[in-house]
Amino acid sequence: MKHLKQLILLIGLGFLNTACEEVVQLDLPTETPRLAIDASLLMTPNETLTQVVKLSLSGSFYQEENPVVSNASVQLIDLTNNQTLDFVYDATLEDYRMDFTPSFDTDYKLRVVYENETYQSSIEQLMHAVPIENLEQGDNTLFTGDEKEVIISYTDSAERDDFYLFDFGYQLFLATKDEFYQGNLFTFSYFYDDLLSGDVALIKIMGIDERHFNFMTVLIDQTEDGGNPFSTTPSTVRGNLSNLSNPEHYPMGYFRLSETYSASLILE
Repeated sequence: MKHLKQLILLIGLGFLNTACEEVVQLDLPTETPRLAIDASLLMTPNETLTQVVKLSLSGSFYQEENPVVSNASVQLIDLTNNQTLDFVYDATLEDYRMDFTPSFDTDYKLRVVYENETYQSSIEQLMHAVPIENLEQGDNTLFTGDEKEVIISYTDSAERDDFYLFDFGYQLFLATKDEFYQGNLFTFSYFYDDLLSGDVALIKIMGIDERHFNFMTVLIDQTEDGGNPFSTTPSTVRGNLSNLSNPEHYPMGYFRLSETYSASLILE
């Protein structure tokens, strides 16, 4: 759901075909900004990826963009091998980076120190994914007739209970679990509302655990476009990060490690 930035007050004048429009900015309550941590570490077989952690501060209701945090210490702690790895801030890209490939069956924690407070994640492991076997464009539409259909196929592993996060680009996500197709080929359609012929659909499948599946399910439900703009403000979605120095001043966001596969096509 796109945040409501302004309320438009329309005042009808009797039965006249005119109206006055006034922009009203409400005096909403504010709270101390919270640190927002976006830490999704990815692993693609046979590739070395640059891992990225993004830090920002939660803004006010009317703020267009959240300010970037550039003066924090960000570390990845490998508990299994007793190693601590440092992320380095990139002033051009405004995020923290490190070339690193996570391993399966290894315990990791993320630690962030910012303004004398220490933030830390729960212990996480790299989660399995499976390759996208086929990606093609379909001919079906939904409501407007202008949607672009893509058809995705993949075969789930029968050896474990899997949870997946699909990234369709353009801030579009879908969380799914293999409860009803474990060990089988699964095919589904996804519809893009705003893409045109010639645009690229880049789709990623990422392995996640059940806790992150539940987190993303709630987050996706709360941030979908549409709905009543006058409904209750979405509740805070807590991730797997905590503030060790001041528990009440907990951070937003999530730390995860995902095996990742991708496929792309040019839409017609």
